[in-house]
Amino acid sequence: MMAKGKCVLPAVMGMLAALMVGCDGQKGRPLAPAVELDTASVLERINANNSLIANVWSRVDIAVRTPDEKHSISGHLILRKPAQHDQPPTDLLLKGGDSMGAADFQLGSNSDGYWYILDAPGSDNDVYSFVPYGQKSSGPASQALDVLSVLGVYELPARMDREPWPVCRGYDEPAYYVISFVERLADGSLRAKKDVWWNRRAQRVDLIELFDRQGNRYLSAALDDYRRFGPAEMATKLHIVWFQEKITLDLKLKDVQVNSEKVSDKNFSHRKPDWAPGDR
Repeated sequence: MMAKGKCVLPAVMGMLAALMVGCDGQKGRPLAPAVELDTASVLERINANNSLIANVWSRVDIAVRTPDEKHSISGHLILRKPAQHDQPPTDLLLKGGDSMGAADFQLGSNSDGYWYILDAPGSDNDVYSFVPYGQKSSGPASQALDVLSVLGVYELPARMDREPWPVCRGYDEPAYYVISFVERLADGSLRAKKDVWWNRRAQRVDLIELFDRQGNRYLSAALDDYRRFGPAEMATKLHIVWFQEKITLDLKLKDVQVNSEKVSDKNFSHRKPDWAPGDR
């Protein structure tokens, strides 16, 4: 149930408890008292910060773990937000390679589509997947859209009269507001598309969860180590989990530049690898 004008608060998950200890991202700074806001005011605070971020250029340490293997590589994370905040995000490049040149990894998206590349010389494990923008896919390329959805730098839908409607879920612990973005199904029932866990004391997003068409949670992303870059703050550590595939992706951003002149169209251009079959 929702308290009138306010979110009633959620029970803190174990993943979130680790983000709550002692400080708000600046060493030694105690947490402020928890604020009490209505749903619209929470969204306003999130969007006021995120609207100051037009693009991001960063070096990144990448750790990927699957049921069969794990890799640690270094590379770059580059993203560019659309000119209008209500347009879907498309421009992303997450790429890396290990120090010995044994494997190159790329996860990307632009206005044409989204792609996944794993180039492992001397191995039979090469993977290339490209999906035209607007088409649905459950393959590895779709993870580019997932990553775009949980980086925590995009404005959130704030219209109360348009899907996906922001609804504040009710719980009991005085730690978080959880904003669920829901859509109405043909039978009149509601289905969550995304949950955003907003820390009432640190006043930042600590967790984003995504749901599939059956309403099942399929991804969570814990955001941590917030830093200020110019006028805006953003998380520099992300722990992303795809539950069904049992894949985890850890990103540690460094040398971060917000609103950088380094970001241009060429960062998001895409060319099919020479070894990949097909027309694309």
